[in-house]
Amino acid sequence: MINSLFPQLPLHFPVREELTFDNFVVGKNRAITEQLFQCEELEPGQFVYLWGELGVGCSHLLQACCHQAGKKSRTSMYLPLDELIQFDASVIEGIESVDLVCVDHIDAIAGHHHWETALFHLFNRLLDSGSGLVVAAANPVRLLNISLADLASRLSACLIYQVVALDDDDLLPLLQQRARSKGIELNAEVGQFIINRCRRSVPALLDVLEQLDHNALSAGRRVTVPFIKKVMQW
Repeated sequence: MINSLFPQLPLHFPVREELTFDNFVVGKNRAITEQLFQCEELEPGQFVYLWGELGVGCSHLLQACCHQAGKKSRTSMYLPLDELIQFDASVIEGIESVDLVCVDHIDAIAGHHHWETALFHLFNRLLDSGSGLVVAAANPVRLLNISLADLASRLSACLIYQVVALDDDDLLPLLQQRARSKGIELNAEVGQFIINRCRRSVPALLDVLEQLDHNALSAGRRVTVPFIKKVMQW
């Protein structure tokens, strides 16, 4: 377990098993996905910055990178800064020995000078060690409100990709894929019924799926349109 090498980290942030490249519905993000899939082939010192609104899949892609690194016998670490910010920034010292560091929610440390400085120094140590770095945020660099100019400059020098939301045509395959991972078969009619009645965002759809999964298991029933209407009160 990679975290055992870094006892200063207060928490262990395991990557979720289902968040891989295999089950990422690409939509219009094929170029980004292909680049990240081969991220070990980037030139030394060439880091990647992803940005996109909540629910488009930035966190999925970061964790998929960690899975991919493991397949190639490389070490990796996933760091969600929205959770780590409650701790002292010294917790990230020494992790430059990891082959790939994936930093999520970098927006969370904007304006926190100690954290901004620590992250800038981590960038430099990763450059020196030849390790890889993938960063994700909800906004482009210019809208991050990073106060440390050197860190903003480092981020601006990354390969920058916007992760865009799925089209309506991509939502059904996504919903069916996630349902199968839970042992639920959703035919097209049932899946489309959920999409038509639910707010069209990935988090909202997956929240509905979680509720249906819980109730289907407890009731011992298949997921059908009448069952959905009853559970969701639609």
